[in-house]
Amino acid sequence: MSSLIGAMLGAALGTGVFTTIMGLRGFSPVPGTRRRRPGTRFRGTLTRLIVRTAMAVSGAVAAIVSTGWLVAGFVVGIAAFLSPTLLRAKSNRDREMDRLNALATWVEMLRDTISAASGLTETLKATADSAPAILRAPVRQLAARAEREPLSAALAKFADEVDHTVADTVAMSLGLAATNQVGSLQESLDELAENTRQEVSMRLRIEASRVRQYTSARLIAGVVAVFSIAMVGFSRSYLAPFDTVSGQVALAMIGGLFIASGIALERMSRFSSPPRILEMNRSPLAPSPATEHSR
Repeated sequence: MSSLIGAMLGAALGTGVFTTIMGLRGFSPVPGTRRRRPGTRFRGTLTRLIVRTAMAVSGAVAAIVSTGWLVAGFVVGIAAFLSPTLLRAKSNRDREMDRLNALATWVEMLRDTISAASGLTETLKATADSAPAILRAPVRQLAARAEREPLSAALAKFADEVDHTVADTVAMSLGLAATNQVGSLQESLDELAENTRQEVSMRLRIEASRVRQYTSARLIAGVVAVFSIAMVGFSRSYLAPFDTVSGQVALAMIGGLFIASGIALERMSRFSSPPRILEMNRSPLAPSPATEHSR
């Protein structure tokens, strides 16, 4: 029973450290609506690393205290360090879906508004306040920049902030339209919106087909975790074979397989986005010298 109490104290310590750091860090009310500065990004990465390390150390200490096995501490520490990535897999997929939906909606708004407006700048201003919440801040900044700097540069910065291949395509379409290099911007935007909607529908179908696998994996992991904790706390004699060297080797192999399975499941659940079209460290939307010469 003392080992179980030690494990509970270790888990409580990790929870306290995690809660304290999250409270000091705070959260953005609408993720993805602001472009984070390099210093802020570094601090966020450092904070996440500290939280992961605290969770790993707390989990490892709790496992060693409760079992007396260094291998158990090593396995639990690695699992605790990787757990945020595994737990955020679904939220990351949902966030990607929300971005795709928002981009498709905004493209449709541009298509429907551009005929009534007198130009691209006025169209961007007209959609700035009604754009989806995820894109509202970047669109407002785009509309503001378009009034005081070349449209190609403003579009390049917008695509860099959104950081998505669909945003690159929209920026290129609008940039080419601004230089009179496309015939019908409405048709181009309509096709882009339809393609984006089709991609959203495809991803929804894929996600629905994977629900059973995700549920099974979570159920298996939960049952194994509860069963292991119960055995450690109330039936140590059942785990006596793991006290030997061969038992520790077997435990390391079992733990490694579980961790590898979780990582593989998380990687397979990712959607592979195509590479971005634009390079944001230059201005690819501006007309090339060859284009200007041809005019």
